[in-house]
Amino acid sequence: MLAGLALAWAGLASVAVAQGSLPQIKQRGELIFATDPTYPPFEYMEKAQMIGFDVDIGNEIAKDLGLKAKWIGLEWAGVLGSLESGKCDLAMAGITITAERKGKGYVFSRPYLLSGQEIVRRKGDTRINGPKDLVNKIVAVQQETTGQFAVAKLGVPKDHMLRFDQVQDGLMDVRNKRSDATVGDLPTLKAILQKGFPELELVGEPFVKETLGIVAWKNNPELVGLVNRSLNQMMVDGRYAVAYKKWFGEPLTAKIVGELENRKSDGSPVPDVPIAAMKELPQPKVTGSSFSFRWEVAGAAIPQLIKGAELTLALTLLSLLIGTPTGLIFALMRISPVKPLNWIATVYVEIVRGTPLLMQIYVIYFVLPAVGVELSSFVAGVLALSLNAAAYISEIFRAGIESIDSGQMEAARSLGMDYRVAMVNVILPQTVRRVLPPLTNEAVALLKDSSLVSVVALAELMRMGKEIATNGGSPTTVYLTVAVFYLAMTLPLTWLVRRLEAKWQPISRPRDGARRLKRVAA
Repeated sequence: MLAGLALAWAGLASVAVAQGSLPQIKQRGELIFATDPTYPPFEYMEKAQMIGFDVDIGNEIAKDLGLKAKWIGLEWAGVLGSLESGKCDLAMAGITITAERKGKGYVFSRPYLLSGQEIVRRKGDTRINGPKDLVNKIVAVQQETTGQFAVAKLGVPKDHMLRFDQVQDGLMDVRNKRSDATVGDLPTLKAILQKGFPELELVGEPFVKETLGIVAWKNNPELVGLVNRSLNQMMVDGRYAVAYKKWFGEPLTAKIVGELENRKSDGSPVPDVPIAAMKELPQPKVTGSSFSFRWEVAGAAIPQLIKGAELTLALTLLSLLIGTPTGLIFALMRISPVKPLNWIATVYVEIVRGTPLLMQIYVIYFVLPAVGVELSSFVAGVLALSLNAAAYISEIFRAGIESIDSGQMEAARSLGMDYRVAMVNVILPQTVRRVLPPLTNEAVALLKDSSLVSVVALAELMRMGKEIATNGGSPTTVYLTVAVFYLAMTLPLTWLVRRLEAKWQPISRPRDGARRLKRVAA
C-alpha cells in the first residue's frame, strides 16, 4: 500500500512538472495565465470580465502562439506559487523582475514595462515629502511585493509596516488615519486614486525604478523565448503602443521605448533571441516539484509559523471567551416570551449568519471609521470573530435548551423554583452536556476562520504561511507545514471534549434529571 501511494505521489509530481511544458500547452490549445485581478490598470474585474493592460498584452501573446488565453484570478500570495504547482503556464500580475525571485526558480521574460515605487499620503500632510520621511512613520504596504521591500530598505521598522493583501487596503488605511502613508507601483496607485480616494495624493516622483516581466517556472525557458519574440513583434507592429495609450492615458514615446529596449533584468541590452537558439540553451536542472516536501524549507519556516500560531490561538481563545457567553445570552433572548428581546436576537442571528465573515471583518475595520469608530487590527479581528461565533453559538444553545424535555421545567416550577432558578440549576447544566460536541465543532471552525483576519494586516498562522510561500519556491511544503500546525491546535481540543463526554456520560440518563431536581429542592 505504501509503495502504491509513493508511486501515485511521484506520478502527481511528474504531472505538475510537465503540465506547463510547451508540447503540453500546444496540445491543450490554451495558454494559462495566473494573475491577481485587483491591480488596475494591469488587471481588474469589470462587469464580471477581467480587463487591463496585462490582459491585453497576454491575449496578444497567446494569439501569436496560436493559442487561446485563459486567465485565473488568485490572491497575490498564490500567483507565483501557482507556477510551481502547475496551475498555470505564465504569471502576469505587474510582477517586478528581481534577482531574489530569479534565484528561486522563476524565469522572467524581457522587460515589458517600466514602473516604480511611489508614495501616497493624505492631502495636506506636510510631514511626508519624500522617502526619508517614512522612517519614523506607519507605512501600509501590499505584502510580499517590491513596495514592501523598498520600504524595508529605507529603514522602516517591521512594527511600523502594516502589510495588507491588496493595495486598496493600504490606501483605505491611510485614509482612515491608521497609517501615515502607503507605497506601491505608480501606475496602480494612479489608477486607483483616479477612481476614488480624493483625500489622498501622490508625493513627488517614484523613489525606486523597476522593470516588469512575465514569469514562467524554471523548467520552461523555451516558452519564455516565445514570449520574448511576441513582445518584440508587438513593439514593432504597434500593438504594444495601442495598449499602452489605452491603459496609461498617454502615448508611447521614443524615450520610453529606448529605455525599455535597453534594459534587461540584469541591466544589459535585450537581444532578440530566435526560437532555434532558445532550444539550444541548457535546460535548468529541476531540483524538486510542488508535490515534494523540502525539510530545509519547513525548518526555516517553523519559527515564523510558531509566531503566527500564537496569534491564531490568542484570537481564537479571546473570541470564544467573548462569543460563548454572548451566544448564550442571545439564545435565552430568542426563547424569551418578551417579544422585543426575541425580535432583537432573531435579527442579529439572521444578519450575522446570512453574511460572510470576511465582509463583517471589512465592515468593522474599514467602514466603522467613517462613523467615528476607530479600532486597532487586533481588536477589530477579535470583535468580528466574536460576534460571528456568538450567532452560531446562540443557535447551538437554543437547540440544546429546546431539546430538554419540557417536563424538566414543569417539575422544577412545581417544586417552587422561579424561571431563572430552574433555568440555571436544572435546564442549563443538562444543555451544556448535550451541546458540547457542536460547541467543539464551532471552536475548531473558529480557529480556522481566524485566517480571514489577515485582510486587516494581522499575521496569524495562515497569513504567515502565505507570506513565506509567496516567494519561497516550495509553497506545498509551507502549506503542509501550516496544516500540521492547525492539526496540532485542534486535535487536543477534540481529545479533551471526548474525555469530558465520557466523564459526564453516567449522569446523562433521564432519571438523573429527577435526581438533580431533588438535590436543588433540598
